Amino acid sequence: MMAAESGWIEFWNRPNAIYVNQRNLDAHFECLKDDLLPHIPVGGMVVDYGCGDALAAEALAERAGTLMLYDAAPAVRERLRHRFAGHPRIRVLDDPDLAALPADTVDLVLVVSVLQYIPPADLPRLIGLWRSLLKPGGRLLIGDVVQPDTPLYRDVASQLRMAARHGFLLPAMVGIGRLALSDYRQLRQRAGFATYRPDQVITLLADGGLTPERLPDNIGPTAHRASFVGRKPQPAAEPAKVQ
Repeated sequence: MMAAESGWIEFWNRPNAIYVNQRNLDAHFECLKDDLLPHIPVGGMVVDYGCGDALAAEALAERAGTLMLYDAAPAVRERLRHRFAGHPRIRVLDDPDLAALPADTVDLVLVVSVLQYIPPADLPRLIGLWRSLLKPGGRLLIGDVVQPDTPLYRDVASQLRMAARHGFLLPAMVGIGRLALSDYRQLRQRAGFATYRPDQVITLLADGGLTPERLPDNIGPTAHRASFVGRKPQPAAEPAKVQ
């Protein structure tokens, strides 16, 4: 594991100020749920890679046949196991569980608001992993990709607009100040915060053996970010034998 990745895992493994309160967390995942549900295959097998607290998991699992949740942070996985113990459609994966998933069995892999925390050198390998899990015709959905040179004020403005709509504007303003004083900014500089132009993501998906497409709208509440789908091709049909 690279130092950059381990730094972000440590950050998400402990309490942090990304979400200012429960209303913020609920509003974020409500938006994700609304955006993701149209992409969930009915009765399909779905892997949510880097799922975080997964507050939309039950709604997604109701549409999917099986929802498998994976997060690299052990504390997040422990919370998920406690919440979803005994759930008939939701399974929480650790690293060995993820590695043991059989190839060509998954209909959809979700990777939402994750790429910024992955070292760019690791991304081609991970795209290969996600592709290997997909059935022919299955899809990889990469959401909330941060584009280079995006000014910080756009993320702040997006957060404040959501806060105003959902009634936590004052806590959001306080939370933004608290986050600015935390180690988050230093961690972004030390561990890195990966950004990609849309054409770079398209190229990475194509080089990884997927048919790429940029979605017209981003998945999640940050409209100025970008989302993409990569589809695993169907195997070529064998030519008919000449009688």
